[in-house]
Amino acid sequence: MELIADANHPNLYIHLDTYHMHIEEASMEMAVQLCGKKLGYVHIGESHRGYLGSGSVDFQGLFRGLATIGYHGPITFESFSSAVVSTDLSNNLCVWRNLWSDSADLAKHAQGYIDHHWRSALIAAEQAGMAKK
Repeated sequence: MELIADANHPNLYIHLDTYHMHIEEASMEMAVQLCGKKLGYVHIGESHRGYLGSGSVDFQGLFRGLATIGYHGPITFESFSSAVVSTDLSNNLCVWRNLWSDSADLAKHAQGYIDHHWRSALIAAEQAGMAKK
């Protein structure tokens, strides 16, 4: 945030990635709130890069934070499985497990998971009077 403030450029935003946040941040919700209006892009993935909800990422905290700051930007999903990516890419990304092989099923699950948790967080924030428009 300090770099963004120092740069003072209207088109410079934060890109959060839950896979990395899970390792580095004490609280998904607080990290999102710290970014506030400078959050421009959210990239979500599970702690092991498999199906959302099957690992240990705090997606409820993430979505609660997004709803609280009134986030309206993109939310994208990323997952890797050594069953569907090249050996070189698998090795470069340290993806050693076959977490899934059906891309269509994975995408359908991710879209449903994101939609459900995002909608739930928006409703809860609105009911609590915390959602920013």
